[in-house]
Amino acid sequence: MIKNILIVTSKTKIDLSVFNNDQTYIIGIERGCLDLIEKNIRIDLAISDFDQVLDEELEMIKSYSKKIEILSRDKDLLDGEMAIIKAKKISSTANILFVANPTKRYDMNFSILNLIFKYGIKLINDESVIFKIPSGKTELEFSNFQIYTFISFFSKVDTIITLKNLKYECNNLELKAWENTCISNAMVLSKNPIINTNNEIICIATK
Repeated sequence: MIKNILIVTSKTKIDLSVFNNDQTYIIGIERGCLDLIEKNIRIDLAISDFDQVLDEELEMIKSYSKKIEILSRDKDLLDGEMAIIKAKKISSTANILFVANPTKRYDMNFSILNLIFKYGIKLINDESVIFKIPSGKTELEFSNFQIYTFISFFSKVDTIITLKNLKYECNNLELKAWENTCISNAMVLSKNPIINTNNEIICIATK
């Protein structure tokens, strides 16, 4: 049974060997395929328009991957979203982990937030983790976040939020859409942050 689907879009220093098991389906996009090959991690599916790799690199990806799907360069959706849609078809219940680094293109960076809200994926890279918190009460395990220096929250709609067990607490604070009101908070040693919100929000934790 597939429990996790790992989508790798770029090279990172993350140890991906923990995902090299029968319970994880692994998808490579563009140069993320090269990272998987370099780390000797299998590729169940390579999917992209592959406009960021050399011809010889594409041939290597073809020979290494169990399956490859070459997308048109002219399409309505980004390669990453196409991969997420494919992942949802492979398993509707698996956790989707999306490995991606920030780029010089702010539009691409901003698009990640839309994908997290829309599909509930978790983004990870060398410096950050970004994920969706549902409405209601959520408790985060301190042990999972103690490596991060900053923790921030954003909403795409006006939201009422209460934060406990963080450096900066609040009670029934109005967090307006995309405002910076809840940016640059911090963990408190050995305490599990508790978040109450009436709408889903995004959490960004950064080292």
